[in-house]
Amino acid sequence: MHAAAVPASLAWRVLAAPRSGAARLDPSPRVPGWRVLREVGTGRRSSAWLACDAQGREGVLKLQPAAGSTLHHEWQVASRVQGESLVRVHDYGRNEAWAWLALEYLPGGDLAARLRRGVTPPEALALLRQAAAALAVLHRAGLVHRDVKPSNFLLRADGSLVLADFGLVVPAGTPPAARAGSLTGTPRYVAPEQLQGAPASPAADVYALGVLLHEMLAGQPPFAGETLMEILSQHLVATPARLPAAHAQLQPLVDRMLARDAHCRLPDAEAVLGLLGQRCSK
Repeated sequence: MHAAAVPASLAWRVLAAPRSGAARLDPSPRVPGWRVLREVGTGRRSSAWLACDAQGREGVLKLQPAAGSTLHHEWQVASRVQGESLVRVHDYGRNEAWAWLALEYLPGGDLAARLRRGVTPPEALALLRQAAAALAVLHRAGLVHRDVKPSNFLLRADGSLVLADFGLVVPAGTPPAARAGSLTGTPRYVAPEQLQGAPASPAADVYALGVLLHEMLAGQPPFAGETLMEILSQHLVATPARLPAAHAQLQPLVDRMLARDAHCRLPDAEAVLGLLGQRCSK
C-alpha cells in the first residue's frame, strides 16, 4: 500500500543511541522504491534508516512492527494537514512484518539539541513564532498535537523550524485513554487539565509551548523535580518559576501561556501568534 507525497509532520529525529527495548532490524530492511543506506536512530517501538529513492533523493524510513503499528494513523493525519512548517512525508506502506513511513531528511537535528547551545531572547521569540505557526495548522484543522516538546520540533538545513511526530494527534474534544494510570504526552510539558482527565484541547498545546518558551529564556523548565510524581504534582499546584530579571518583559506572555486554569490561558496557537504580533507592532 502506497500513497502520493504530502507535506506533513512525521519526521523521525536522529537519536544518539538506541533505547532499551527498541525495535531492531538486522540486516537492513528492504522497502519498495528505496535503497537503505544505514540506521540513524531508534525509539521505543521504531527504528529509522537513511535511504535514497529511485531519483537518488535522501529520505528517512521510519519502521515499526506491523502488529500494533501507529504509522497508519500518522499517515492519515499527514493526509489531512499540510504546510511548510510541517515535516514532509513521501510514502507509507506495510507488509506482513513491518510498516513504514518515508520522511523528509532533516540534517539540522532537533530543537532540544539547539537549546543546549543556548538562544538569545530574539531567537527564542523567533523560534516560538515558528512553533506556534506549525501548531496553528493543526488547531485550525480541529486537531491537538498532545506531545509538544523540543525534540518534536526539527530544523531544516536553512534553520527553519518544523513540527514532527503525529503519533498522539487527536481531534479536539477527544476524551483521554481509559487505561488507569496512563499519561498522554511528556511529563515535563503536560498541561494540568491533562492530568485531571480533561478532553484534548489546543490550550494544552499552548501550555506545553509556554513551558518550552520558559525553557528557552531561562535555560530550564519552569518546574523542577527529581521524580515523575514531583514534576506532575507541580503542574497541578506549584507556581511556575519566574524568568530571570533580564527577560522580565516577557513574563506576561509566559504567564498567559502557563495559566493553570485552561479558561484563563491563551486558547490556541493562533492566539499566541496574535499576541506575538501585538508585541512586534509596539
